[in-house]
Amino acid sequence: MDHSTTMSDGDFAKLRALAYDQTGITIGSTRKSMMVSRLRPRMRALGLPDYRSYITRITQDPGERKEFTDRVTTNETYFYRTPRVWSYFNEVLVPAFIEGSPGRAMRVWSAASSTGEEAYTAGVFLEDHRIGTTTFDYTILGTDISSRVVTTATEGLYKGRPVARFKAQHAELFTRHMVGSDEEGWSVSKKIKARTRFQEHNLLKPLANTAQFDAIFLRNVLIYFTSEDQEKILRHARSLLHPNGILFIGESESLKHIDTDFEQVEPIIYRAGQRTGPSGA
Repeated sequence: MDHSTTMSDGDFAKLRALAYDQTGITIGSTRKSMMVSRLRPRMRALGLPDYRSYITRITQDPGERKEFTDRVTTNETYFYRTPRVWSYFNEVLVPAFIEGSPGRAMRVWSAASSTGEEAYTAGVFLEDHRIGTTTFDYTILGTDISSRVVTTATEGLYKGRPVARFKAQHAELFTRHMVGSDEEGWSVSKKIKARTRFQEHNLLKPLANTAQFDAIFLRNVLIYFTSEDQEKILRHARSLLHPNGILFIGESESLKHIDTDFEQVEPIIYRAGQRTGPSGA
């Protein structure tokens, strides 16, 4: 019998606890098959006979803990995800920034950036404004807890489904700002890449050494955290959101039942609340 295919309830509980300790992400009690499918190939590559041995390896080897984090975190995204978010970003937020903040570069944070499509989508829209507005510039930061996807995002080469919808729905924009081919893959222009960077970051920790952002994308990630940790993440985000900035969350998420200092503009689109204390930095 191949013991590497058998994960006991006890092993699963320990792996869920390790995942939470490493990332803050709560893996549901019904996700055992997902955990098996993601970890079994790694165990075989390491020549380990069972999950107990793998758990020991994780606890003793910092490099394997990073590999474990990369494998258990979910990273599924694509360009132009949730079109109405991008309509608001492009048609409302960016023009308001250009009018109200002359001489300052717009700062965007893709806070769960995965493989980079979200950050680069923002870049395509921002670059289109930049070439039409001589005084406008921007910078984009993408962060993710997974080192593997940060590497992929930094490379920034995409094929198939991640770019297909964007190419079909914004053909002129795509042609102006994307380079490559369907066969070799597509990437954003050098001007966008020069204004975009990615780094590893755990959302449960403050993002250090940064000014405030005018747009924060925190989409499709809060659902993986407990309510207490959601509040912690949102406090960090609030402290880094410019007073006129906007927070975007995911379609399946809401802040209605979370104690947080944000006011809804539209569903899944929020502005900073008016608090009495000094603004965060």
